[in-house]
Amino acid sequence: MNFSNTVKEEIIGKPIKDKCCKKAFLAGLMRGNGKLFSRGEYLGLDFYVYGENTAILAANFLSSVYGYEIREMSTTYRKDKKEKFVISIFGDKAAEILKDLNILTVDGEDTAVNLNIFSGVCEKECCFRAFFKGLFISVGNITVPDEESSLNTGYHLELVFSHYAPALLASEKLSEFGVTTKITRRKDNFIVYIKSAEEIKNFIAFVGAPVSVLKLTERMINREVSNNSNRQANCDLGNVNRQIEATEKHLAAIKKLKSSGEFDKLKPELQKTALNRELYSDDTLSELAERMNITKSCLNHRLRKITEFANKDQG
Repeated sequence: MNFSNTVKEEIIGKPIKDKCCKKAFLAGLMRGNGKLFSRGEYLGLDFYVYGENTAILAANFLSSVYGYEIREMSTTYRKDKKEKFVISIFGDKAAEILKDLNILTVDGEDTAVNLNIFSGVCEKECCFRAFFKGLFISVGNITVPDEESSLNTGYHLELVFSHYAPALLASEKLSEFGVTTKITRRKDNFIVYIKSAEEIKNFIAFVGAPVSVLKLTERMINREVSNNSNRQANCDLGNVNRQIEATEKHLAAIKKLKSSGEFDKLKPELQKTALNRELYSDDTLSELAERMNITKSCLNHRLRKITEFANKDQG
């Protein structure tokens, strides 16, 4: 399984419970590759997904949110033998769904596609996350270097749009959530893309796939190790994985404290430690302790205090 599919399977495997987020997820799917059509006086929309689990999820959301039962679904296969499900919504109910998701706007007798992709479906952070989950599943792709290859293929994530306006909106919104992207044009499409492995991890974390974040981190480390025999000889991958997990835990605690307004309540030395942990997130504990001119034991103690303070109200 390629890495894109790994991320998408993790996203699909996590349930979306809130109605508002289900709507946002559907909007992301349909916005990604939906195609409008008409039969007589009725409007309809075709959109496709890969994999039976994704098709079932989309059908379930249409049923639970709108009471719409899928009547048309065709299947084809790509060259890699992955099954493609084309889902059709049609008739009076389809028009209702498309208007409710603000994919279509109505002004008198005029109906037009709304290029404001977030309009009416994304007001809370959870909904934006759900929207980008659907969008990534629909038109997203990630390429990462083979950890055993010496080829310099690089890291690449992209989301494909048919118009510039929604591409710009997506890029700006991701920036608000701490994910830096760029935009380029490829033939008739506009591509929101990321070339940084760290930013790709930020995006994957934003769409709720933490296991994939760790897998990408491990792959990055393995690739570096394979290209540096000296480091490979001295690297204990199990310890590195534990270090990665500990660092992610520390960074999550710091982020929680900042978002909850509790960060300023930390003692000055803990605030300084937290800011250094964020700034030098790739440092080992020994490297960070040396940088801060404290002992590793002292650093461990401070990080443990920060984590305990962030989690004091849980459970």
